[in-house]
Amino acid sequence: MRLAVIGGGAIGATHVQAILETEGFEIAGVADPFDGGAALAARSGTAHYRDHRALLEAERPDGAIIATPNETHVPIALDCLAAGVPVIVEKPIGNTVAEAETLLAAQAGSGLAVLVGHHRRHHPTLQKAKEIVDAGTLGRLVCVSASACMMKPDDYFAPAWRRTPGIGGTFLINLIHEIDLLRFLCGEIVSLAAYASSATRGLAVEDTGAITFEFADGALASFVVSDTAAGPWSWDLTAGDSPRFAVHDVNSHRFVGTHASVTLPRLEVWRHDGARDWTVPMTMTRAEAPHESPYARQIRHFRAVVEDGAPTRVGAIEGARNLAVMDAVWRSIETGRRADVATVAAR
Repeated sequence: MRLAVIGGGAIGATHVQAILETEGFEIAGVADPFDGGAALAARSGTAHYRDHRALLEAERPDGAIIATPNETHVPIALDCLAAGVPVIVEKPIGNTVAEAETLLAAQAGSGLAVLVGHHRRHHPTLQKAKEIVDAGTLGRLVCVSASACMMKPDDYFAPAWRRTPGIGGTFLINLIHEIDLLRFLCGEIVSLAAYASSATRGLAVEDTGAITFEFADGALASFVVSDTAAGPWSWDLTAGDSPRFAVHDVNSHRFVGTHASVTLPRLEVWRHDGARDWTVPMTMTRAEAPHESPYARQIRHFRAVVEDGAPTRVGAIEGARNLAVMDAVWRSIETGRRADVATVAAR
């Protein structure tokens, strides 16, 4: 399968590496207006195009991965669909629910696959956690305690979009992944209360946030996220998704039920050694999951969807629903009140 990569930054390079290392895939070219994209294409032994439309016309790829700044995701995806090319769109699928719905409508008209780059759903550890939850091991889910703490260097914010409200900031860049993870394991989020702070970096976008989520079955989750925090307690720094990050042997997520609990990414399952009573000691066993790149698994899934008609694991509708949660986050921050999450219907 010949895949074009549109966007030559850090995440674009991650996708290029996955394509190069996964049997049965080739790079159909890299599109990026900057010299960094040209250098990535040269290192990868593929053609470079300054404009994605030129790449689509010249190469006729079997699919495209869109790894560009957030505000360009939907316009570029629409160009791909118009050219008859199915896509993986990096998260977030767009900046607003309205943008996502525009893409959903275009997808419905084209009949082509549109997947969203919430690659964690393809991670073997998260897949195993999903099996544990779905098997009823935890009993009724009660609460979740989780965090995404990381220290991004100052030069990370050199590109203007990363410090532009409504486009950048740790919510749209990092929290959107966490929203998808929580929805995948816990079900739909129906309401939330959120706080944001930009006190540390002083940028126009938030650097830290705290959110309480309510799920449809009544479970609650507390989440803190910060891109200016010197700590390892985040999925990125523990799960081994990308070689860019060191792996730390700690947990970032805890899912607690009436019968047991499970942690991520260590997959520690905790149960009472006897009666479910706080005076009774608990024992821990670790579940096992294979080590495999979620980016490689993502493109193999993409091929199965495109070529074999396999069910889509995380399609455009999931990206739109994640943005509906994010919209509630913004409304809660603006009003200082709890906000309900709007329903996004499938087309």
